[in-house]
Amino acid sequence: MKNTIIISEVSHIGEIHFQVNSCFIEMITKSNPSSKVMFVAEKKHVSAVRFNLELSNIQNLEYLPFEGFYNEEKFKWRSRIIGECKQILKIFKLAALHKNELFIWTCLFPTGHLFLNILLLFKKNTKHIIILHGELELLKGKRKSEIFLGIILKLAFFLSSKKNKYIVLGDNIKKSLKGLLSNSTLDKTYSILHPYNFCVNKENLINKEDYNGLNIGAIGTQMLSKNSNCIYDLGEYFKSEVINNKINLLTIGKVLPELKKYQNGFVRNLYSDSFVSQQKFELEISKLDFVIFFYDNNSYKLCASGAIFEAIRLEVPIISIKNDFFVWLFESFGEFGFLCDDLNEIKHVISELNHQNYKKKNEEFKNNMRQFKIDNNLSKISLKLEAIL
Repeated sequence: MKNTIIISEVSHIGEIHFQVNSCFIEMITKSNPSSKVMFVAEKKHVSAVRFNLELSNIQNLEYLPFEGFYNEEKFKWRSRIIGECKQILKIFKLAALHKNELFIWTCLFPTGHLFLNILLLFKKNTKHIIILHGELELLKGKRKSEIFLGIILKLAFFLSSKKNKYIVLGDNIKKSLKGLLSNSTLDKTYSILHPYNFCVNKENLINKEDYNGLNIGAIGTQMLSKNSNCIYDLGEYFKSEVINNKINLLTIGKVLPELKKYQNGFVRNLYSDSFVSQQKFELEISKLDFVIFFYDNNSYKLCASGAIFEAIRLEVPIISIKNDFFVWLFESFGEFGFLCDDLNEIKHVISELNHQNYKKKNEEFKNNMRQFKIDNNLSKISLKLEAIL
């Protein structure tokens, strides 16, 4: 019987994390060709991953979809916690049938993480790899719910089996964990660069030369924790340029209701209350001259940004508030755009771009992005992942 590896996404549904999960699946299947790999996830998530991997020619992969256990529109703690724990139990039952000893959990909610490690107190012969994402931000949470979940997450780490290994998506993140986690946990925490498939279907893109003015957009879900309200401040500041079509500010992706009070008519919101397909998402990003980010260290000290890799993939330079992850990325691999100390500096940069020819500087940013994609393709990240497994 072939060795079986179970990869599971039990925390998210739909298209959340489908890009990074697709990358992990591709790397693991291709580095373990003699093993059978089973991917367990919610059915919409499975569909997104399956479509994304259509051209990857993976022979040793089986998809096992399950029904979603919480509503994407109406988040409920009870269904989220109980549903995730039930899926973990089902995965253990599945593993018993295949006698596998390697589990890869692509993301776990803190309660699911704790539940898993409690189970592993009684089942010590299996090997578990847990990939850590934005939940690490809970370790420095300020709101009551965040503090509570942060305590649960710390307890999960404390109970973690010696055979468990953790993966964070950036060297700076592991460095930032010092003082937040015990040395024993840090010793079994490994870092790889956030994996991303940089292949692009040129037919999905558009020639930006067909568009006049300076097009600047925020991409992905817009929310207060990402400081997404700042783009409306820019709209007010540049309202004359917006009205005269010299600057075009927009968001591409869902806008949470909490931002409604900031909207002022000077920022276009594309697909703000509906699902946007990956193809349409890429098309709209390809029209941009710059992707703008407002993440600061309150949100992205312990978390990698998948959105910046989408900008790199499509070779659209960025304008961003400085945060530890972006500074580390720029210092390690070259500048991909402009990093600013605060919103006022962003306003200054945009004003300068609006009055100067920025194409030469943009070409430097794009050259760095192209080299980054060569140096950090899946084959190269896979070698590091293989050594961890």
